[in-house]
Amino acid sequence: MQILNGQHNFKSPYFTGIHIATSTNCIKNVETKIDLYEITSKDKAFLKKLKETVNMENLFPDKRISKDEYQRWQDMLSISVDQAFNNGNKSIIAVKDNKPCGIITFKPDKRTYFLACICTWPVETGKKVVLAGQTLFKQMFSEFLAQKSNFIELVAILNGPFSVVPKYMRLGFKQTGGENFLVAMRANQERVKNIMKNLDDIIITAPVNDSKDVNLLDKLDL
Repeated sequence: MQILNGQHNFKSPYFTGIHIATSTNCIKNVETKIDLYEITSKDKAFLKKLKETVNMENLFPDKRISKDEYQRWQDMLSISVDQAFNNGNKSIIAVKDNKPCGIITFKPDKRTYFLACICTWPVETGKKVVLAGQTLFKQMFSEFLAQKSNFIELVAILNGPFSVVPKYMRLGFKQTGGENFLVAMRANQERVKNIMKNLDDIIITAPVNDSKDVNLLDKLDL
């Protein structure tokens, strides 16, 4: 997948991130390596370009998915990027084979974390990146447990191209309310700890102890 098309005139300092972890995921005897980068305040232009150039319908053509569902999938990427601009929020991108394949944006807090949005997409046409979403969740869970916050909350969307509520339930979340096409969900420390035991069996994460900014234009295959 080519994220950026054509020529760019952006200066490299505006395309930086911090390499925070490398994950090796194994399921059905297939290993997938995913690198995680924390977005810094200098990454605004990169994120905007990411939102403009990733096309879900082109990357995952499927006649079972309607135009409206593709648009809602696309909206998830836009929301994740837009929320990254809000003060207090934290964004992490997942990268496979030097190509971005996912983003999670959440607001950390001593009492309650709030997941603003998560979105993943293929780097090869028609092939989802195995465990990309779970890898991003595991990183957020690790920070949540380390901070000893009480809850993680999110709002799931029901009318997207994929059924997400069962996935969130498998990640330890329970429904707490909702209306129309939205479902409010929450997980506490105990449930997250239990889920992390399962994730540790299939996702091996090694922190990268380097706080230097990485030039994403040089590092990633754009």
